[in-house]
Amino acid sequence: MIGTGPVQGACDVDAIAAATLACPAVAGLDEGGTHAVATYLPGRRVVGVRVDDRRVVVSVLLASRFSVRLLDAQVRSALAPHVGGREVDVYVADVQTAADVS
Repeated sequence: MIGTGPVQGACDVDAIAAATLACPAVAGLDEGGTHAVATYLPGRRVVGVRVDDRRVVVSVLLASRFSVRLLDAQVRSALAPHVGGREVDVYVADVQTAADVS
């Protein structure tokens, strides 16, 4: 359920992850390579979401049929109610190809 998960700096990271994944242009969340994008919580971590005092970073896989510009607009719009006025940085870690879906 969105809005009832763990809070990191007054942001519900599970709600952020769910809102990001609900965007049609997002094929998934990604750890982000050499600089891990994740939120560490007791007993688990939320991959693809990092929150600090000024910004929320999400690292995503782009669904191949969408543009990066459209993905960026979808994610920023979806996250606006969840980030408490913080800036949103959207990193496209990879593109999901048709072969990845099969």
